[in-house]
Amino acid sequence: MEKQQRRALNSIVLSITTLVVVATLLLVGIGLVRDKMMRNTQQMGMSLAESYARETQSRLDGFARVFDMAWMYTIRGVDANMSEERMQEGMAEYQQNVHELFGGHVADLYAVIGGQIVADNPRTGDGTYDYASTDWYQKAMASPDEIIFSDVYEDAITGDQIFTLSKAMDTEGDVLAMDVYINQGDVVDLEISLPSTYHFYLFDTDGELLYRLIDRQATNPVYAEQLISGVRDGSLFAYDAQIVDPKGVARGVYYAEMDNGWTVVMTIPIQEVLMGEMDPVIYSLIGVALIAFVTLLFMVVRDILNLRRLAETEKTIRVLSDSFFAIYRVDFEAGTYRAIKTSPDLRGTFAESGDYDMLLAQVKKRVHPEAYAEFEQDFSLKSIAQRVKENVLDYGGDYKRIFGGSYHWVNVRTIYQKHILPGEVILCFKDVDVEKRQQMQHMMILQEALDTAKTSAKARNTFFNTMSHDMRTPLNAVIGYSELIRRTPGDAEKVTGYIKKVEFAAKQLLMLINDILEMAKLEAGKSTLDVKEFNLNEYLTEVCEMFRAQADRQQKHFELSVQIKDPVVKGDSFKIGQIMNNLLSNALKYSCEGAEIKVEARQFDYQKHSKFQIVVADTGIGMSEEFLNHIFEPYSRETHFTPRTTEGTGLGMPIVKSLVQQMSGEITVESAVGKGSRFTVTLPLEVVEQHDGPVIGAAAGENAGVSPAGSLAGQTILVAEDNELNMEIVTELLTMSGVQVIGAANGAEAVEKFQRSAPYSVDAILMDMQMPVLDGCGAARAIRRLDRPDAAVVPIVAVTANAFAEDVDRTTAAGMNAHVSKPIDMDRLLEALALCWAGKTSPAPRARRMTGERG
Repeated sequence: MEKQQRRALNSIVLSITTLVVVATLLLVGIGLVRDKMMRNTQQMGMSLAESYARETQSRLDGFARVFDMAWMYTIRGVDANMSEERMQEGMAEYQQNVHELFGGHVADLYAVIGGQIVADNPRTGDGTYDYASTDWYQKAMASPDEIIFSDVYEDAITGDQIFTLSKAMDTEGDVLAMDVYINQGDVVDLEISLPSTYHFYLFDTDGELLYRLIDRQATNPVYAEQLISGVRDGSLFAYDAQIVDPKGVARGVYYAEMDNGWTVVMTIPIQEVLMGEMDPVIYSLIGVALIAFVTLLFMVVRDILNLRRLAETEKTIRVLSDSFFAIYRVDFEAGTYRAIKTSPDLRGTFAESGDYDMLLAQVKKRVHPEAYAEFEQDFSLKSIAQRVKENVLDYGGDYKRIFGGSYHWVNVRTIYQKHILPGEVILCFKDVDVEKRQQMQHMMILQEALDTAKTSAKARNTFFNTMSHDMRTPLNAVIGYSELIRRTPGDAEKVTGYIKKVEFAAKQLLMLINDILEMAKLEAGKSTLDVKEFNLNEYLTEVCEMFRAQADRQQKHFELSVQIKDPVVKGDSFKIGQIMNNLLSNALKYSCEGAEIKVEARQFDYQKHSKFQIVVADTGIGMSEEFLNHIFEPYSRETHFTPRTTEGTGLGMPIVKSLVQQMSGEITVESAVGKGSRFTVTLPLEVVEQHDGPVIGAAAGENAGVSPAGSLAGQTILVAEDNELNMEIVTELLTMSGVQVIGAANGAEAVEKFQRSAPYSVDAILMDMQMPVLDGCGAARAIRRLDRPDAAVVPIVAVTANAFAEDVDRTTAAGMNAHVSKPIDMDRLLEALALCWAGKTSPAPRARRMTGERG
């Protein structure tokens, strides 16, 4: 690799040297040619400028000769006391000659005689014209024997660009003058034959642009000023001087000055000068030089790229080499080795090259005894040769090797590449101790996760087995007592008792299902807090009063102690009710006759959010110490021997803990078998020091102050339900309450029957959610879109077996007013309908917008 780099570097140096020499010669040659061309162009340009200056001067001399003849005629007229009329006639004749000579009305001839202006073409204002202050008059008086050419100026009367020829006469104060119009006739319109890229300019002594020949385009005034300034201050005199025109073209400048001080300027593009007609030999030489230059440049770039690739390859090899602590080339046919890189602890113990058996003997000394025999067999010359014969290109594995008194995991490999190293393999060693231990740790973690999954699966299986038993028990009661009711239709007393037991069993079954749904909702993260103001004192009192009656029936002592100084707080009263219901239900369920159930509530000030502590204690059967470690795990239930049978799903306490944690609270439990249990819940709640209006208690929740309707008599309700049994039950319940029921077997039929009914004839709609053809949400949206006055306001109550928050959100988004769960509780249904009819619930804003109504 080093030899290749040196050869590549030498080639690059030689190529660069040659390239520099060729480039230097090429640049010098181009410079000499360019210099010569620029000097020749300057000579040509200056000659052209002088030629055009002479032509322009000739035209001006023509004006001077005509003017001088008019001057002599005027002198004679003055000497002969010629009349003004005769003088004007003579001027007219001479002026006509000027017009014929130069084409068009190009000049006005006039004279100052005896303090008056005499002209062939008198103008208004000649009598008051202050001729004595003009430049042409003053210069004529100062040089009486010369014809004076003034600079170009703007005529005070016509506004034209003119210059004036003037000459003093023999009589004191008399001057003959002629105004020449620059832009009339052929005054300075030179017959110039130049390439279109050559630009021609004529400036007067003041630098005023008199004439231009430049693609018939207006000349930028700033550019014209820069041009004449550079000519007159000498900055554009050098043969290689240049100026950039408004189009961005670099130009050489060439000029000549006329006898009267006017300046002729001509510009030629530098590019045209350099790339004009050239000798074919020069072109050939330049072409050959460019080809040689490009070839050498290609060779230099190629060599540089090759050198860069070699350097990158070397870096890559170095990086790969650094990842191994030892690398050897092994000639398995000759039985020899050569060290590329040796482990630090083996340096000096053997030569850099020699017999492979010597290397293998030194390496084996550091192999862990358990892997010694396998290492010796797999990396012997015989085994290596056999693998090469079988075309095994890469072979190796991990083993333990001693380093400084401790064993590390090492990876050893033999790598074979027939086309690169025929007859040899690379033997390399890499320290993989960290990776190996991490891999083993990951394996342990995976094993623990597998064990946990198995434990969880076992717990779930236990739960489902228990649930199967717990659900079959009330189902068996429902089926059994239903059979007894069918067999004893005439015994009203027994039938009434059976019905009560069926109702009790059904409520037990519903409680089990609600626990499962609540736990699923919490695990999915779908449970959210509904924070509102409420009175915690009243809330706890109302909740506890519902359980006091049960405690009295079971002959148990119930006590409530509330010590809260700031009763109005912000929080989720419904979830606090769930916590209290679970704790009090367990206290009553797992205690015997004569037990004491005590609820204590106290407040602790803590910054903005006070902490409220609620303690539910009982003197019931208690729990074992072993079960206390698992009480908050899903599906866990106490299994020790007690006077009472363990009931429930094993989800009540996990639900309680999830609710407490959701409110950023804490829950602890103390219990002992036979002595009872004590649950302590601590919640941070914001104290409301000032509040407006009534604050709800708790048990009523949002519906505090709203009592269910006492009767539905006379109402017409559309019921959409696809299940025949459910339709029969709800129809019977409503009919017994005096309701006229309109039945629909699916959502599409419900929309059709509502559309056919008279406006405002339907007082409410009970809408099942899952129906064929069109579901409840789709039917509700379709009804809200109907073009009739009651479509947007008729109460629609969702009736569904799904009680999750997302299900309620779906019904609200579809335009429904309320939501009741199956099985239908008539009191809850009456309460929901009463709120709808009282206007305390309304369709979702989105649904109302879909109807096209305002508001």
